[in-house]
Amino acid sequence: MPTSEGRLMVLLNDIVTIDLSETQRVSERIRTMLLSLRAEHDLAPCEYTRRVRIAPGEISHSHPVLTLNTMVREESALLSLYLHEQMHWYVTWYSHAHHDGWKTIWAALLDRYPNVPVVFPEGAHSAQSSYLHLIVNWLEIEATAGFLGREKAVEIAAKNFVYSGLYRIVLADWDALATLYGDHGLTPIHPATAMTDHDLEIAARMDEATTDALRDEMPAGKDWSAAP
Repeated sequence: MPTSEGRLMVLLNDIVTIDLSETQRVSERIRTMLLSLRAEHDLAPCEYTRRVRIAPGEISHSHPVLTLNTMVREESALLSLYLHEQMHWYVTWYSHAHHDGWKTIWAALLDRYPNVPVVFPEGAHSAQSSYLHLIVNWLEIEATAGFLGREKAVEIAAKNFVYSGLYRIVLADWDALATLYGDHGLTPIHPATAMTDHDLEIAARMDEATTDALRDEMPAGKDWSAAP
């Protein structure tokens, strides 16, 4: 026989209607936009993961499952965001597969930008994540330009509120960073379609290769913990 608490819960369930239609609507909008983009463009070379979550209210992130929020309104902005998260997978692969190049790039960024923006939205919450996004943001723009043209890719990046200070650095120092990344094999971007299953397993790891060996070279007095 139900307890009084149980009867109360049944009663509440009888009179409370929970409407998820808006959550479903905005999620379906992003799903439709992404499917449209994939139909219009051959995104396969940039898709290091094919698993995508759509999560209203969450911050978009790359791992363990590529997750998109529902804040974007335009397909071009969604494409840039999608490629940004895919580039995190690519960078994870590169950091483990080309560790010497990864360490050299990281050291060069530390030397070139001793006071990288950290505080959100200019930076990425921590110095380590901000330096990482000097790489990821550059790759995002490069990948987006391959589909929408450089002018549009730069326009999207310049308007981005999140990591705005890091995007400004990347755009201002584009050529120097292109040389750095090209000299160490980060670019041209190695297509996902040319990767082995083992390569893609590396890309799926939760963290980039360690930079502990470089901590003595990092500017003192900063929080090097990973960003959320």
